[in-house]
Amino acid sequence: MLRLFLRGTKAYQPDLDLKAESGDPEVSVENICRLLGRGLRIRDLLVRPTGVLVLFATGEQYYAPALRVGTTGLATEALAHIASEAGLGSFEEMLGFLQHLPESYCAEIPHSPPLEMRQ
Repeated sequence: MLRLFLRGTKAYQPDLDLKAESGDPEVSVENICRLLGRGLRIRDLLVRPTGVLVLFATGEQYYAPALRVGTTGLATEALAHIASEAGLGSFEEMLGFLQHLPESYCAEIPHSPPLEMRQ
């Protein structure tokens, strides 16, 4: 899946009882929180303009097409919430950092935002 994500694949979801991804950031957050509630722990968040791939410590993966960086809207706020749940920083730090990334950002979200990007 990781190789497919890096190449731009947009359709992957784990075979679990989750809501269908609809492009609504709230659905993405709810599904990821349900996975976290099952004991999964986020290892990494990989970002592309087409969405975010959540990599869990167990090897499970979840594609959230509604989450984005570089916006001031709900899509970036939702990603900041997930990043803070993953322990990458506080919600406020992550929101400031993620809003200032270019929308074309294609990389892993760092485990600690650079000091100059924190608000």
